[in-house]
Amino acid sequence: MWILFVLLFYLFVIQLEWAKFRYSPENLKQTIFEKTQIEPLIQQKDFKGKTIQYFQVGQNNTDPVIIFVHGSPGSLSAYEIYLSDTSLIKNATLISIDRLGFGYSDFGNAEGSLAIQADMLASVMFGFKGRKIILAGHSMGGPVIVRAAIDYPDLVDGLLLIAPSISPELEPTNGWRKIVNWTIFQWFTPPALRVSNQEIIPLKNQLEMIYEEWDKIKIPVTVIQGEDDSLVPKGNADFAEIMLVNSPALEIKMVEKGNHFILWSEPQLIKESILELLKKVE
Repeated sequence: MWILFVLLFYLFVIQLEWAKFRYSPENLKQTIFEKTQIEPLIQQKDFKGKTIQYFQVGQNNTDPVIIFVHGSPGSLSAYEIYLSDTSLIKNATLISIDRLGFGYSDFGNAEGSLAIQADMLASVMFGFKGRKIILAGHSMGGPVIVRAAIDYPDLVDGLLLIAPSISPELEPTNGWRKIVNWTIFQWFTPPALRVSNQEIIPLKNQLEMIYEEWDKIKIPVTVIQGEDDSLVPKGNADFAEIMLVNSPALEIKMVEKGNHFILWSEPQLIKESILELLKKVE
């Protein structure tokens, strides 16, 4: 009987808010306002019948736009420190978006297609057409913004890849992920982790699909990679250097002793890189 009780309790706990890798929109909005004295906008829009959510800081209609794309699992709140940075706000409109399946963008429903995720980004970018747009993606956000740059060259003016999972050869086979994705195990997996698993399983194949298309990227690109990244090997940065043959301004920045979480441990380096990219695209 006690085993059944523990099981039911566990199934209840994994559905609680803290297990969803989600944030409180109002609390995040208040935090950003307290640090910047600028009230961010919580934006929602329809994407093919699904609701997607993003935060926007700044409303100047002429500033360039920086769109932050989180990893897996995650949410737009991963970029809180950047949305609250006045040096960035002075130079650009800042946007952080919940990717499909995470946060408040069709939460719980995985989207394994990089093309569809790129389409989702484009649905937001079209609202800023005519302005310079830089996409910044961490981890799984990396291949998403690469695909967006390939599919929408007229919308994307620069890329910042932070510990990006972009090399198909370096993607692990992760046979265990397919086992965890069996229905019986899905019952015991928090929804954000389940979505993460389901979008990572097809990633290797998705990267192979764009292998011959990297030469379509003809914009400035900066790659920031930790030398000691155990989740996304530093060879991904080498892959970017080999593949981005038509980028007019490619820069690879290796972080000594840096791990996969350089998005949070190296904010100054990342902010400086964003400002450098802004100058390059302008």
